[in-house]
Amino acid sequence: MTFVWPQVLLLLIPLLLITGKFARVPGPAMWLRFALMTLLLIAIARPELEFRSAGSDVVVVVDRSKSMPPRGDASSEELIQLLQSQRKEGDRLGVISFGRSARVDQPLSHEGSFGGFTTVVDGEASNLASGLDAAADLIPSERTGRVLVISDGHATGLDARASARRLAARGIAVDYRFLAREDSAVDVAVSNVEVPSSVVAKEPFQLSATLKTATATQATVTLYRNGKPLVKTERALIEGANLLTFRDLIETPGLASYEVKVEAAGDKIEENNIGRAVGRIEGPPHVLLLTDSPEGTLAKTLRAANIMVDARVPFALEMKDLEGVGAVVLENVEAGRLSENGLHVLAQYVKEAGGGLVMTGGKNSFGEGGYRKSPVEDVLPVSLEVREEQRKAAIAISIIMDCSCSMGARVPDGRTKMELAAEGVVGALQLLNKNDEASVHMVDTGDHEIFPMSPVGGGLPLGAVARGFSGGGGIYVGVGLQIAKKEILKSEKPTRHVLLFSDAADSEEPADYQSSISAMVNEGITVSVIGMGRATDSDADLLRDVARRGNGRMYFAEDATSLPRIFSQETIAVARSSFIDVPTTVKLTSDLSQLGKFTNASSTGVDGYNLTYTRPQSSVALRSEDENAAPMVAFWPRGAGRVVAITAEIDGKYTGALRNWPAERALIEQSIRWVMPSQAREVEGVARAVINGNDLHVTLDLDTSSPVPPGNATLMLLSGDARVPPIELPMRWEDEDRLGAHFVLPGSGTWHPVVKMGDRVFRAPPATLPWAPEFEPAPAKEGHDWLGLMARAGNGIERLSMVGLFSEALQSEARVALAPYLVGLALLIMLIEVFVRRFITVEMLLRRAKAKAVKPKPSAPVKVAVASAMSSSAGATSVTEESDASSKEAAPEPKVQSALDQARERANRRTRR
Repeated sequence: MTFVWPQVLLLLIPLLLITGKFARVPGPAMWLRFALMTLLLIAIARPELEFRSAGSDVVVVVDRSKSMPPRGDASSEELIQLLQSQRKEGDRLGVISFGRSARVDQPLSHEGSFGGFTTVVDGEASNLASGLDAAADLIPSERTGRVLVISDGHATGLDARASARRLAARGIAVDYRFLAREDSAVDVAVSNVEVPSSVVAKEPFQLSATLKTATATQATVTLYRNGKPLVKTERALIEGANLLTFRDLIETPGLASYEVKVEAAGDKIEENNIGRAVGRIEGPPHVLLLTDSPEGTLAKTLRAANIMVDARVPFALEMKDLEGVGAVVLENVEAGRLSENGLHVLAQYVKEAGGGLVMTGGKNSFGEGGYRKSPVEDVLPVSLEVREEQRKAAIAISIIMDCSCSMGARVPDGRTKMELAAEGVVGALQLLNKNDEASVHMVDTGDHEIFPMSPVGGGLPLGAVARGFSGGGGIYVGVGLQIAKKEILKSEKPTRHVLLFSDAADSEEPADYQSSISAMVNEGITVSVIGMGRATDSDADLLRDVARRGNGRMYFAEDATSLPRIFSQETIAVARSSFIDVPTTVKLTSDLSQLGKFTNASSTGVDGYNLTYTRPQSSVALRSEDENAAPMVAFWPRGAGRVVAITAEIDGKYTGALRNWPAERALIEQSIRWVMPSQAREVEGVARAVINGNDLHVTLDLDTSSPVPPGNATLMLLSGDARVPPIELPMRWEDEDRLGAHFVLPGSGTWHPVVKMGDRVFRAPPATLPWAPEFEPAPAKEGHDWLGLMARAGNGIERLSMVGLFSEALQSEARVALAPYLVGLALLIMLIEVFVRRFITVEMLLRRAKAKAVKPKPSAPVKVAVASAMSSSAGATSVTEESDASSKEAAPEPKVQSALDQARERANRRTRR
């Protein structure tokens, strides 16, 4: 038996002494009081009995990295199902997946069936150590059990044996089940491709590729540049490393992306057959102009100013597209056309890489264009907030949300599509004002009303929307539109709108949707659609037709994380006036001189502009003269870069008098030159990047003839698609004129190193890791042997069979709390003590004892009778009288007390006590 609070028992003796002194009662009741106090004190100390009969916990840690066999998940699920059938009373089973990091697929449970892997893991790495640590966190400290690892043994990250030892120290053994691909007879890998860090345009240079193979073989090697084949050759490869060299010449500045692909008969591991590298062709930085008019006024103006311009139609941006780019100009570009990752890339390009950004206005820009709640909003010198004065006439909006099973899928950050959609709907409803009305319904194969058409001023149940669920089947579009029609027709608001959110690959049962839309359009109601998926998905045409018939807008959200931004964009378009489409005069401010020297600059006008608000610390060069006094040209430095926002449309329907303003060309030119980084900043040092295996070594060589720039140097690593947040590392002196830093690349992909030192920014050439380190050529036996070492460190074994895993695990201790039973016993003793004290007193016991002592003996009357018989008849009368008299003296007559006298006597006795 153990006590949770044993220190309480130290109070036992003082408590008994206090009870004996201040709570003393005569007789047995006192001993009952002592017992009562003792039991209560022991109960407070919380005694517990321990039994090893509470079952055991088994956690299955499953490797779901890319190096696992093709049916690795299915095989792991079968093994888990076998384990589930062996659970006994008290046994629990949990499942953890791991790749680059660990995820819990099933918490410890003693019932139910494993429904398959639902979490999303990054398969570029095999961090087994994180999987074992997650298993240790999953098993409570008071429980015991075992851990089963299902893996191929190709682990990356920290040494998992340390984690196995920590589990073993808790009595938790770590077993393993080996599951790997079949050994390939031939495995040729492109281990490295090297390109010079920088090359001058029109200058020949050499690049090389290293191929590794465990056996000599014949292979076909192809070299690609920017996706186009340059060289294709047959090579005889020897066992070990093979070095191949190539030559090339490029005439225009920019980035050159090289790819080396090797093909060999019998090579079953294709993931490591490609190597990539990126080379920078030096030249002056140029401007990337994204516009729907590559030959329009803005492009011609920049070229006339001798600015190198690459004018392109908007596309999904990646960091590689911004190499050699000094500034990005967005001419009335909708945010969605850059892609959600592209918006992150553009924000990182400005803040971390020191790039410049100029955004011009129009119906597809700023808040109207979907930049609110996007990463780009954070770098703009103007705020895209929606204020009360921007509201249109009161509106009614009916939102139909797809809650089918496909909405339960998770995105890489762990949230479901449904959660992101609910976040978008809540954000949209918060943009409405108190005079508006709204309804929200969730639809799969039927209707799930969240709330009917209700006034916003009465308070909407936003919490019910945020708790959106994922149902079953696909969304019945016809049902959803019928519900929307019924709800929206309840309102009499001047502007009525329906917003349908549906899966572009799972929209079913349209029924007679045309009639529902026609009935709404006839009432002046518009219908917009947000499609979850791509424009090429199976049901995309249906959703496009709904938006077209409803005179609304069509959005496709390829990335679920864009849903909050898109919902906000659509609501702003319907409920708010973020674009002022009336002629407005524009006046100059004193901050205009910070952009450069202007001649013939005077007030002008525009026919429309995007309504924004000035941010603190930003400068305003032009401002509207209407009641908004809104910024027309605002600018500021942001992070390592600079940004200019021109809220007027430069070349379009709403340009107005600005088109003929004498200073228009100078304003555009000076704005772009102001945001472009100075080339003088880069002459003080050169940044280089070298990859050795998966180790990236970035160096900064400083000019010894120039003073060292002030401040500490830091390395910023930007992923090519911005899916990974920027990584910041300190740089240390490696030589008197060189700073360096090492970073272990976690997986395949392109990384863009940027070195910051004070206010200087040095951009190194991109570094590319073509495939994950776990695809390094190695026989399967090495993985098996490594798992054996891990199991020995964790006191485990190899599990060829799942039978006995639960039965062999150490049983957990079941603790039974005794305090409730002790309290119950104390309560019983208390009742007995009250009974004894009330009905069984000391005087009563003494009277009973005395009565037994004076009770008459039965032999006395016999002696009197014998004496009477032996006496003479003459003296019989006298003898009898004497006997009667003596008997009366020996047994005095008992004293009779009244009830009052008895009560008074009892009171006196209590007082004496």
